Amino acid sequence: MKELCQQLSVWIAQKQPVRVQTAQGEETVVLPVKLYQEARKLFVYNRQMRLMNIPLDRIISVQPTRITGSFDRRGEEAIVHTR
Repeated sequence: MKELCQQLSVWIAQKQPVRVQTAQGEETVVLPVKLYQEARKLFVYNRQMRLMNIPLDRIISVQPTRITGSFDRRGEEAIVHTR
């Protein structure tokens, strides 16, 4: 758990999107924002830019990932910026 917290802190500083797999079987690409080790919670933004918290006890794996297009996908006519 300590290694996970250290790696998450590095990814938060780098503003690195990550793929989180939880105990419920969900796998989501999120942007980690803040890690509270005392409360054992990770605050993240999802693709719709909604702030969520994920209990560290429910996290099975976290891996850095690359995203294509814009992370902010609010609205029906979301513009995807590609090169």
